[in-house]
Amino acid sequence: MSKTEPRTESAPTDMGRASAAPEEAATMQAQQQPAETVSKRAVVAVLITTFGNTAATLMPAIVTLPIVVARIAPHNKETGLGIALGILAFVGMLFSPLFGAISDRTTSRLGMRKPGMIVGPAVTVLGLVLLGIAGSLAFVYTAMLVVALGQAVTNASHQAMVPDSIPEHARGRVYGFSSVMGVLAGLLASIVGPQFIDNQFVMATLAVPVFIVTSVIGVVIYRDRYLDARDVPPQPLLRTLVHGYRFNPKTAPDFTWVWLGRFLITFGIAFTGSFAIYFLTDELGVTKGELPSMVAVNSTLSLAGTLVGTIIGSVVTDKVRSRKSLVLVSALILAAGGVIVAFTPSVTVFFIGTALIYLAVGLFIPTDGVLVMSVLPGGDKEVSKFMSLVVIADQLPRSVGPMIAPAIIAAGGVTALGGYPVLYLAAGAFAIVGGVLVRRVRSVS
Repeated sequence: MSKTEPRTESAPTDMGRASAAPEEAATMQAQQQPAETVSKRAVVAVLITTFGNTAATLMPAIVTLPIVVARIAPHNKETGLGIALGILAFVGMLFSPLFGAISDRTTSRLGMRKPGMIVGPAVTVLGLVLLGIAGSLAFVYTAMLVVALGQAVTNASHQAMVPDSIPEHARGRVYGFSSVMGVLAGLLASIVGPQFIDNQFVMATLAVPVFIVTSVIGVVIYRDRYLDARDVPPQPLLRTLVHGYRFNPKTAPDFTWVWLGRFLITFGIAFTGSFAIYFLTDELGVTKGELPSMVAVNSTLSLAGTLVGTIIGSVVTDKVRSRKSLVLVSALILAAGGVIVAFTPSVTVFFIGTALIYLAVGLFIPTDGVLVMSVLPGGDKEVSKFMSLVVIADQLPRSVGPMIAPAIIAAGGVTALGGYPVLYLAAGAFAIVGGVLVRRVRSVS
């Protein structure tokens, strides 16, 4: 084995297999052999870790943070929430490629991914506990910083699990089912969480026990890849860190277009997320007494829409090869939901628009996820690095979006529509542009 190829051991479905036969013979052999078997252990590990991680982190982001910030700074809640969400996303964006590069070079006896599956959840839990006791915006920001660091470590390992251990022919379904598990976790947290709206600590740490248990189970059952220390590039740590962020768009234009498409569509999603609570109270006049039930209904419809969209997307994306078209369709549906919300005359219509938006989100998740894995540069040697670079396309909009949203709301406030409706229209515009850009991908349909 040459020094340019890492000596990795993995589950039977490891991507790192190579053939010494000529290309033509390899092609004939692939045509004669049945599809690679999917490891049940790998699938269970992916699903259970996704469930626990989402259960622990989604509830604070969509319910706890808006309520805590509004309680601490009622007259500056939009800016306070924007900064908190911005920290959460920006730190994750900044450090994900770093931890991804480190994960790809990890030679631990536990494997390449398991160290991050242990350290990441531990740091995340610490941040959630800090959020539960935060009494000032500075304390909230500190808690979000810790949560973001924990999630950057966790996600660097989690995102490599599917490309590491699941054959290409099954990735769409596994990615989709993983998204479904995330939706179910979020659904449970969003139904139960608002019932503790007056107990900040419980809202922040509600699913921490589940997170701990699922993380332990995931570490125990997952068959990790192993990297021989002799195959780690002999370069200084600083160069390794820089390598985690290095990417030339000209060498992989399709990856670049997919990245840009995800970036813009996620911008639209970021505008429609945590500000929904303020839309209900400020635009539609929902009272404090009505808010818990309204939040529960809105969260349930949002996650139900995501669930339905994810199921459709995960099945269709493995059967219909035109994934670029599916991404564009999801962007158009999101924009339609944004228009409905912007012109809503009532809470009921708002709920319909929100459900449509998250139907689009659910359709987008597995479709774009498989599209990303289809255009990853570098083969299996830098999976975690490039999957972590994709995290930037997720996290940069979630970082910048909440920070510029108050400016859009303020600008929209001088129009006949009002600030929050204009924000939802802007979300739709970003999504459509992102969907159109993905059409420029050439290597896949």
